[in-house]
Amino acid sequence: MHSGVRDTLTQVREQYWILRGRQLVRNIVSKCYICKKLKVKAAQQITAPLPRDRVIESPPFEVTGVDFAGPLYVKTKDGSVKSYIALFTCAVTRAVHLELVSDQTTENFLLALKRFIARRGLCRVIYSDNARTFKRADKDLKELWQNILGSTLTEFFTDKGITWKFIAERAAWWGGFWERLVRSVKPCLRKVLGKASLSFEELTTVLTEVEAVLNSRPLSYVTSDALEPQPLTPSHFLVGKRLTSLPPKISPSPHLNQVLTANREQLGRRWKYQQKLLIGFCKRWRRDYLMDLKSAHRVNSPTPTLLKVGGVVLLGEDNTPRQTWKMGRIVEVFPGRDGLIRSCNVHTSTGGLLRRPIQLFYPLEVS
Repeated sequence: MHSGVRDTLTQVREQYWILRGRQLVRNIVSKCYICKKLKVKAAQQITAPLPRDRVIESPPFEVTGVDFAGPLYVKTKDGSVKSYIALFTCAVTRAVHLELVSDQTTENFLLALKRFIARRGLCRVIYSDNARTFKRADKDLKELWQNILGSTLTEFFTDKGITWKFIAERAAWWGGFWERLVRSVKPCLRKVLGKASLSFEELTTVLTEVEAVLNSRPLSYVTSDALEPQPLTPSHFLVGKRLTSLPPKISPSPHLNQVLTANREQLGRRWKYQQKLLIGFCKRWRRDYLMDLKSAHRVNSPTPTLLKVGGVVLLGEDNTPRQTWKMGRIVEVFPGRDGLIRSCNVHTSTGGLLRRPIQLFYPLEVS
C-alpha cells in the first residue's frame, strides 16, 4: 500500500495539487476491492481447547471418529477389484479398529459398523468429516459417503441411540484425531503389501495385524529409565497390556486344583487388583498423555473482530488463483465453547449458503 499510494499521488500531482493529498489517496486506495483481494490475509483465531469428548474419561470407543482410506485392490478370479478401509478410532484412548469394506453400498458399510459395535461395544457419539470434504480424496470416497448417508443408516443410529456429528466443511484439522490414524495406517500397508496382490481374506488379516501394531504404539514418552513402567498404549485399555508383547512364562503350579476352586475371597481380591490396574491406567492417561497433548495449529495473532454478521469476505480455495475466489457476506457466526468464533455461514456471490471455518475467510469489509 505504501508504494499502489506514492505512485497514485505522483500521478495526481501531474495535473492537480490537493491539500493533504497523501491522506486522501491512502483512504481511497484502502477501499479498493481489487487491492484488498490481492493482499488481504486469512482470518485467524486463538487455538480452541480440546472438546470435552476428548478429555473426559470414558470406555474405549464410546466416542469414536470414522474415516475412510483407499482404495485397495483385492485379487479375484477375474482380476482385481477395489475395496476400502473403514477406520474407527477412539477419541479418548486413541485405539483403532479397521474394517475392510468390499464396495460403496450403504448395506456393506452398515455391516462393517455392526461388526465394529459387536466387538468394541456400542458407541455414544460418532464423529466424521462432512461428506463434501472428500474433495481432497479419490472421487470413489465421495460416492461412498453419498451412498452411506441415507435413511437406512439414520434409522440404525436412531434405534441404537447413537449421535452422528459432522465437522465443518473444509476443516480437516477439526478431525485431526482420526486423520492422524489414517496417515499411520497408510505407511504400514505400503511396507507390508508392497506390490503384492492379496485376496479379501488375506487383506483382512493384514489389516487386523496393522490394527494390533497401531494399538500397541506408545501414547506417552518412552524414557530410558529401566525402573519406569512400560509406556501407556491404547491396548492397555482394551486388554490390559500391549498386544505385541511376548506372552508371560507360566510354570505349572502344584496347587492348580486349589486355584481352579478359588473361593469368593480370592476372586474378590483378583477383581480389586484388576480395578486397581484400570485406575492406574486412567491416572497415567491423565498424567502422561492428556497433559502432554498439544495442538499443532497454534495461533498467537487472532483476527476475530473482523468476523461479524454483515462482514464481506473472500472465500479461500486450494490450487486456484486468488482472482477467481468467491466473495460472500457473513450471515451467521458459530462460537465455540470458549465464546470465540470458529466458523460462519456465508451467503456467496453465486447465491449459495456455505458454512466454513474462519481460517478460509479473508475479511474485506465489516458493515
